Amino acid sequence: MATEAKKFHYAWLILISCCFMFAGSMALINSIISVYVLPVTEALGVKRGDFTFMLTTQAISIVISMPVWGNIFNNEKININLAMTIGALCMIACPLLCSFANNLIMFYIAGFIGGFGIAACFTMATPVLCGNWFAKKYRGKMIGIASAFAGVSTIFWAPLFRWIIAEQGWQTSYLINAILMAVLILPWTLFVIRRRPADKGLEPFGYDPNEKTEESAESNLNVGMRAAAALKTPAFWVIIIGVMLTALGMGWNNSQSGIAKELLAGTPDEANAAVVGATMVSAAALGNLISKLAMGAVIDRFKLGITFVIFQAVWLCAFLLWYFAGTSAGILVAGGFCLGFCNAPSRVGWAVAVRRVFGNADYSKIWGYVATGSSIIGGISTSIIGWCYDYLGSYMPTLIIGMVVVVLIAVLGCVASTFVGKYKWEKIEPEAEPAKQ
Repeated sequence: MATEAKKFHYAWLILISCCFMFAGSMALINSIISVYVLPVTEALGVKRGDFTFMLTTQAISIVISMPVWGNIFNNEKININLAMTIGALCMIACPLLCSFANNLIMFYIAGFIGGFGIAACFTMATPVLCGNWFAKKYRGKMIGIASAFAGVSTIFWAPLFRWIIAEQGWQTSYLINAILMAVLILPWTLFVIRRRPADKGLEPFGYDPNEKTEESAESNLNVGMRAAAALKTPAFWVIIIGVMLTALGMGWNNSQSGIAKELLAGTPDEANAAVVGATMVSAAALGNLISKLAMGAVIDRFKLGITFVIFQAVWLCAFLLWYFAGTSAGILVAGGFCLGFCNAPSRVGWAVAVRRVFGNADYSKIWGYVATGSSIIGGISTSIIGWCYDYLGSYMPTLIIGMVVVVLIAVLGCVASTFVGKYKWEKIEPEAEPAKQ
C-alpha cells in the first residue's frame, strides 16, 4: 500500500476533470444569469420572471433526462466518453442559441436543450465519478473540492461577463460564454474521463482491504441497496424533500442583482446597485467555494446532522442580514457570501447522504432520482421569485420564506442522518462491459 500510494493515481485526473466541468457548466449558465437579467429584459421589454422562465424549461429537460443519465452512468456497456460529450454539446448549445435570441421562445428552447447537458456534466458526473474513484475517507472532501470550482469560477465569471456585456452587449457575451464552455469541458469528456477504477485496472484511491468491515463496505462499489428498494424507504423521501428545498437557494442566488436594486433604492449606494449586485454574485461564489471545501472536509469526520446544522446556520444569516439591515452595499455583499453556503448541501451534503444511507452499487440511479427533484425546484425557483417581484413589487416576502426553508433543511438533514446503517446492503455485480480489442 505504501508503494502504491506514492504512484500517481488516475483518480486525480478524474478529480481535475470534475473541477473543469463544474467551472464550465452551471457556473457559466445559471450561476451568472443575474448579470444577464437586467440587460436582456430591458432590451427585449419583457418581465424578469418571464426571462428567467428559461430555467424552468431547463429544469423540465433535466427532469426528463436524469433517470436516463442515471442508467447511463450505471451501465458499463455504454461508452461514457461519447455520452458525456453529447451532453456537453447540448450544454454548450444553450448560451450559443441565446447569443442569437431575439424573443423569449428562443431563450426557452436554449434552456431546454442545455438542461440535457447540465444533467450529465453538472448534476450527475461529480458525485458519481468522485464517489467511484475515491474511497470513503476521501469521498466527501473530493466532491467538495470539485464542486467548489463552480464557486471559484463564478468569482471571475460574474464581473468578467458584466464587463463584456457593458462593452460588447449581451449577445456577444453569450457567444463568448459558449466558446469558453467548450474549451473547459470537451477535452476532458473526450479523452480523460473513465467510469470506474476497474476500467484502468485500479482500486479507488485510498482503498484499504484491511479497513474495518463497515468502512470497507462503503468503499466497495458493488455493495449497496437496490434502487427499486431504496425508493420505497422513508429515508429516500426525507432526502428528496431536503434536496428540493435546498434547490430553492438557486432562486435567491439568481435574483441578487434585483435584490440589490430594491434594497439600495433611496440610499447613497443606489447609483451603484448594478455593481453591488454583481459583487454579491461574486461574494456568493466565494461562499460557495469555501462552503463546499469546508463541508467536504467536515462531513468526512462528523455526522450528517451536525454538518447540516452548521452550514444552514450560515445560510440563514443571508436572509437575516438582507431583511433587517440590507440598506448598505457592505451588508448586501456579506449576505451574498452567506447565501453561497446554500450550494454546499446541494452538491456535497445530500450526495454524501445518499451514499451513506444506500451504498454504492445503485448510487447513480438513486442519485438520478433525487437530483430530478432538485432540478424541478431549482428550475422554477428563479421564476417564482422573479414573479413575486413582478406582482408584489418586492423581494422582501421571499426573504421570510427563505428563513423558514433554511430551518426545515437543517431538520431534514438531521432526520436523514438517523437512517445511516439502518438498511441492509447487498452485493450487486454491474453488467460487464464488452472487452475492448
